[in-house]
Amino acid sequence: MPIEIVVTTDRYQSDPGARTIIDFIRKNDRQLLLEDATLYYDFPSYTDYDSEIIRPDILILSPTHGFIAIKIVSDGEAQAPNFAIESIDDSLSDFTSNLYARLLKSRDLRLSRTKSMIDVNPVIYDLRSKRADATAFEAESAFCSSTEGFLSTIRGFKIEPLADKLIQEARSVVEGAKALTRSQKRITPDPDRHPLAAALAKLESEIANFDQKQRHVALVDAGGPTRIRGLAGSGKTVILAMKVAHLHLNKPQSRILITFFTRSLRATIKTLITRFYRHYAESDPDWSYIHIRHGWGGRTSPGVYSDACKRQNVPALNLQEAQRAAAGHQNAFAAACADLLSKANVTPFYDYTLIDEGQDFPPSFYRLCFFLTKGERDRKNIIWAYDELQDIMKIKIRQPDELFGIDADHKPRISLDRSASHLPPGATNDAILSKCYRNQRDVLVTAHALGFGVYGNIVQLLESKEHWQDVGYDVLSGPLTTGENVHIVRPDYNSPVTIQTTDGFPLVDWYRADNLPSEVDWVVDSIKEFIDRGVGAEDIIVIALDDRNARGYLKRISSDLALAEISTNNIIADPYNEPPFNIPGKVTLSTVYRAKGNEAAVVFAVGVDAVDTASRDGRNKLFTAFSRSKAWLRISGTGDDARTIIGELKKATALAPEIKFVMPDLEKIETIQRGLSRKQARAKAARDEYIRKLKLAGLTEEEIEEELSAGGEK
Repeated sequence: MPIEIVVTTDRYQSDPGARTIIDFIRKNDRQLLLEDATLYYDFPSYTDYDSEIIRPDILILSPTHGFIAIKIVSDGEAQAPNFAIESIDDSLSDFTSNLYARLLKSRDLRLSRTKSMIDVNPVIYDLRSKRADATAFEAESAFCSSTEGFLSTIRGFKIEPLADKLIQEARSVVEGAKALTRSQKRITPDPDRHPLAAALAKLESEIANFDQKQRHVALVDAGGPTRIRGLAGSGKTVILAMKVAHLHLNKPQSRILITFFTRSLRATIKTLITRFYRHYAESDPDWSYIHIRHGWGGRTSPGVYSDACKRQNVPALNLQEAQRAAAGHQNAFAAACADLLSKANVTPFYDYTLIDEGQDFPPSFYRLCFFLTKGERDRKNIIWAYDELQDIMKIKIRQPDELFGIDADHKPRISLDRSASHLPPGATNDAILSKCYRNQRDVLVTAHALGFGVYGNIVQLLESKEHWQDVGYDVLSGPLTTGENVHIVRPDYNSPVTIQTTDGFPLVDWYRADNLPSEVDWVVDSIKEFIDRGVGAEDIIVIALDDRNARGYLKRISSDLALAEISTNNIIADPYNEPPFNIPGKVTLSTVYRAKGNEAAVVFAVGVDAVDTASRDGRNKLFTAFSRSKAWLRISGTGDDARTIIGELKKATALAPEIKFVMPDLEKIETIQRGLSRKQARAKAARDEYIRKLKLAGLTEEEIEEELSAGGEK
């Protein structure tokens, strides 16, 4: 497999020496025995005791060499004040020590208390025209000054090939996946008595090592606008948080905005950024440069819109004023953002803007973010992530030109095709995440089946076979033709985490009650049983799908749990603040709107009888609620409407991981658009067809990846 290139900062564009060396390595990876290696540019960065950032220009992780950390010395660098080759060597030694320290924290990578199983080899690649002082002192690093010398040096590091397990563990350490490890390890002293806790502990250890594609998307700097699309649980929020931490470490004076729609998501985002940052810096971020902002804001919390109004000296509209300003099908927030844009020339304020939950934001908000971000249009660092299947705000996902608008020259402000012309090697500005690391496969398939309505009344559907493949399904029945049977399946490699089954605790279960008290009794008894089997109260979410009666539902559940001495965190009790979504020792009670972006081991979706299954909004509520679950899902409701939904659940769970239905006329239902440009669609179609043929030929997933990489090189 050709060497993987991961360019993590925009310094690459102004670093000809590194570009030359990386290009040489890429073209000669076979000769260098680096075919299965990973090359990082400007990564990772660590801080020393003086809070100085130390990093190599290039770090290579190779199964046949271990780590190779390279610092490049050019004529330009040598002209800097106080330049000394000794300081370059010292910096590289400091980095090497920091990397060793992190490797030794992993039991799998520790040979002894003081020695790692993988060596780190420091190299100074001297490109200067005069190198008289290159060997004038006793250096810890190897020196080379030509491609021949580099070849010889690299060959000198050759070792017996390291096991793939060691390489994957080393990558997870370097790339920051270890920051996702649960801060307090789940303790299960008696697995027989607490089988659910034991199953959760194993599951969490699998989820922590999110896949290489996710980490690649998180680390690579595309140098301009970037779109990230993926299912619930595919890691979009994690990727954005990782990007923020990495950007802040490398550019501590840059202003970074990360914005979101669901108020309760703030604490999750802050925790993730802090964990990733501490992994590299062992200190906390400077929050004066990182703004975690709700899209709108409120009386007690700042927001992107309210902050912008203050900076522009424009009065912010409150909800009632925005509702009066809304026209036609425009919602209040869309009207508020449009009002600001009509009254002021918004001044750029942020160097980087990252948008989570992009499916819930209107175009006027995207345009506000465009003007808030510094730089020329194709260089504006705007990164937006979304899942069109979680859209419960009745906002249609559009192409970038519709989201960001048209400029004065009648060209799109943002064009992914246009900005792709300056992408560094290995980068993409339109990432699709097909794997889901949150949900169990059958839970996710059930959530999709109910979200589309394939076993009831279909109200929405993906637009094509290729779109199904984007979200991780294989279409077994050929072209999607109106009136024909459709048969799709979700392969296990796109839902790779699996919780061990426990007798008496199916992944998905449901209950149809005769009345509300009976439903609440079932929910409370079920929660008590989960807790008795070792699940923590904080591992459980109750989501009320009955908007009209949500407060009454959750208040009654809270009271009955209190009688059982189980505490609750009712996050809708105070609508004006942003309480943490999870509190240790407390069951979270929420609406679907507040639950978006969050997750738990156990999800109770109550009041399903109130969901309008004939509407796209209702179907998306079901999908969003169900897809909060990392393990177990429980659904309840009352009356005939609940019976109808439970009928769909029975069909979905019986067939999962397959989905079967008759193809409807897409002209008569809501079609979820794929959102690819014609150029992107042609390229992806060709790739998917090639993969299909390789699978038919009997190749494994690993062999297919190798073949694809080799094909890309050719």
